[in-house]
Amino acid sequence: MNVVFAVKQYISKMIEDSGPGMKVLLMDKETTGIVSMVYTQSEILQKEVYLFERIDSQNREIMKHLKAICFLRPTKVLHKQLHLLRQIQHTLI
Repeated sequence: MNVVFAVKQYISKMIEDSGPGMKVLLMDKETTGIVSMVYTQSEILQKEVYLFERIDSQNREIMKHLKAICFLRPTKVLHKQLHLLRQIQHTLI
């Protein structure tokens, strides 16, 4: 099985399951690298993902009009960072 294809399908499924509308993809250090290896920015923009943010970014703006798709590794720090999410709707996969 092609690993790149499998990861791309997994990310596509996350995006599709979030429904139509503008989205932000929240990632951590590891998942940012994963996404950048399997998708170009233009490819992911075609799927209505208009913003890419690191969950550990200190300067994250509140954008309640965007759906948040969280692609994160399960860690202890994650629980604290998710508490700070201010998007109206978010999807955890």
